[in-house]
Amino acid sequence: MEELVEKAKKNDEMAFDELINLIKKELYLIAKSKLKNDDDIADAIQETILKCFQNIHKLRNIKYFKTWVIKILINECNKIYRKKEKYKISLENNEMENYLKSDEKYDENIDFYILISKLELDEQLILTLYYYVGYTTKEISKILKKNENTIRSKINRAKYKLKNQLKGESYERY
Repeated sequence: MEELVEKAKKNDEMAFDELINLIKKELYLIAKSKLKNDDDIADAIQETILKCFQNIHKLRNIKYFKTWVIKILINECNKIYRKKEKYKISLENNEMENYLKSDEKYDENIDFYILISKLELDEQLILTLYYYVGYTTKEISKILKKNENTIRSKINRAKYKLKNQLKGESYERY
């Protein structure tokens, strides 16, 4: 990957394309954890790719390319989210049923998103990065610019909430 980043920094469009293709699934999953609307997700990813392409020459350390892109994506998602404060944290049950019954291909990740949909947005993002994308708490702390212990606490708190949610209990403890 580092070789591709070097080429991309020298304005090699093919290398940049290949880099984006390597991480596009992760970008989608991260954007989906922040935004629920597919159009907004696509907009955030498109803006991220454009900004990365325009600014890749500013990337200091090539081994942090993926982290750099994810930070830009999170910022883009936050911009879109702030513009649409009327968004709900999760789809209404009725909308979810309609989605599941639609002709669209069943998203194999939907169970994960249904499970975390009642968590706070930052918890949804952290769980997506940790469990779904596979980042370590240290990597997540760098991406989100938060203390690693804070990330661990949020993971534990979210797991506690999910456990109680599955049991049908309230998680007012936190």
